[in-house]
Amino acid sequence: MSELIQNDRDPKVEAVNDLAAVVTIMEDYWRFHPANPKQENVVEEYAKLEAIQKKIEEDIKNFDVNS
Repeated sequence: MSELIQNDRDPKVEAVNDLAAVVTIMEDYWRFHPANPKQENVVEEYAKLEAIQKKIEEDIKNFDVNS
């Protein structure tokens, strides 16, 4: 069955999807690129994400306790 699905894929659509994925990654990297005049500090951004992660993990534990 998966072979049939593979054969039905349009190579142009696949290429456009790949391009969109690459551009998305490039935009993410540009946020931190040294040539970007509005460059974000990756260490600070990572610390923010860690804090968000901890908050979400706490929320999940609270869901488990209240279930």
